[in-house]
Amino acid sequence: MEPPPLGPQEKPGTLVFLPGTGRPNPQLAGLVREQVQQVRGLSDYRVLPVDWAAAAPLDVDIVPALPPRYSAEDPPGVSDASLALALFAMDLGAAGPVGPAVPASAGPEVPDTAFLGETLQDLILGALTDAGVRHRIRLTDAGSGFFAKVAFYLRQGDAARARIADALRSTDQDAPVVILGHSLGSVAAVDLLSSPEAAGLRVDLLVTLGSPAPWFYLLDALAYLGPGRGGAGPALPWLNFWDERDLLSFCAERVFAGREVNVFDRKVDSAKPFPESHTAYFSDPRVYRLLWQHLQEARAGKPGSGNGTGI
Repeated sequence: MEPPPLGPQEKPGTLVFLPGTGRPNPQLAGLVREQVQQVRGLSDYRVLPVDWAAAAPLDVDIVPALPPRYSAEDPPGVSDASLALALFAMDLGAAGPVGPAVPASAGPEVPDTAFLGETLQDLILGALTDAGVRHRIRLTDAGSGFFAKVAFYLRQGDAARARIADALRSTDQDAPVVILGHSLGSVAAVDLLSSPEAAGLRVDLLVTLGSPAPWFYLLDALAYLGPGRGGAGPALPWLNFWDERDLLSFCAERVFAGREVNVFDRKVDSAKPFPESHTAYFSDPRVYRLLWQHLQEARAGKPGSGNGTGI
């Protein structure tokens, strides 16, 4: 007896990548493509990065807003937060305070016994402050990139979500569509999929990496959802990856329990220090294998095990 004929093979789908900065990141996009190609079933998927923060300011000069001691001739800021923090940590043990010089007419130095009253907290905070003052340009510049995107999204979230929606409509609607949202990109995805506009968009699975969306929800900072507001969350399976060493990642199951949100938390362990842990998801093959597994379950109509059951 011959086996029953197989139906037509499913067309390769699209993985819509929403970077946390909202701007194209060729390195991360290339890493996503490389990892996707290693997973059977995903290897033919198109990876579509979305530039959802195209109008956000770039290369902002923060020196004019800093105290007069800093100038444009100081060492330039570094946009790499990891490098900025490394320089900061290396300088914690630097000798000599950065406060104002003691005038020659000042009295004798304070006796050593005066330091006996200082607490350990004072010593630690003093060292942190001194190092922070020395490297303020670098630290502020590294932080400005993140806060600029947050400020842009809070101010122009409608435009950012419209850009993402246009990208989703450009995908093949006869094939699966997956949203892969990282950091602030995951917040934009949750907001869009909780909005009235989501009804006309095909998305089979939402995957979030290092997402602050649960935190934003509790702060009532999401566009359409909040603890004291009505509305429903994303009406599709949602896979949320978090890492204990990623200080910007949050768990979603307990937060969205009772909101009819089918979210499932999965823990990863990069063993990387922060902030490297915030992007370590992209090089973890397990993330993509689980993505494919959950996509298959979503396509088969299997209910997820979210809302507090799967951390």
